[in-house]
Amino acid sequence: MSMNDEIVAELRAQTSWLRLLGLQTLRPTLQEILKSDKQKLAYEHSDGSKTTRQVAEAAGTGAGTVSRWWTEWLAVGVCVEAAGHPGRAKHLASLTDLGLLTPGKGSTTKVTEEAVE
Repeated sequence: MSMNDEIVAELRAQTSWLRLLGLQTLRPTLQEILKSDKQKLAYEHSDGSKTTRQVAEAAGTGAGTVSRWWTEWLAVGVCVEAAGHPGRAKHLASLTDLGLLTPGKGSTTKVTEEAVE
C-alpha cells in the first residue's frame, strides 16, 4: 500500500468516527429544538432541493415560518446552506437516518393527512 493510500484509509477511518460522534450529538439537539410535528416534517423535507414554499406545503405551514425555522436551524448548526442553492437549507441528517420517527411514518404522534402530504 502506498503512502497516499494509507493516508486516505486513515482519513476515512477518522471521518467515520467523527460522523458517529456528531450524530450522537445531533440526535438530542434535534429532539430539543423540533418540538412540533410540523417542525419535524419541515426538517425532514429540508434536503436542500426544495424551496421554502415546497417545504411549507409538505409540513402544513407557511413559507415565512419555514424561512424563520431555517434561519434558526442554520444558526444552531443542524442545517447547512445547500450547495448550488443559496438560501435553501439542507439538514445534516434526516430524522429517519437518526432513528427519530418522522410524523406520519410510524410515529406514535397523530398527524393530519394534510401535513403528511
